[in-house]
Amino acid sequence: MYKMDRSYSKVQTLAQGEKDKMFLKTDSLSERLNQAWYLTAMAYGINPENPPKMEKRLTNIRKRNI
Repeated sequence: MYKMDRSYSKVQTLAQGEKDKMFLKTDSLSERLNQAWYLTAMAYGINPENPPKMEKRLTNIRKRNI
């Protein structure tokens, strides 16, 4: 069974939490998307600078006959 790692969080006051939240809102949309892509890439263990190519031979598009 997996144990939750609680070392990533910290105890803080509401004022400190609001200050951290305001810091995130000052970033532009593109910066926030870059941060989200970096975190996603780290979670899946891929290189964010050189993501793997999608295997297009596995996808197939067919017209539906109704």
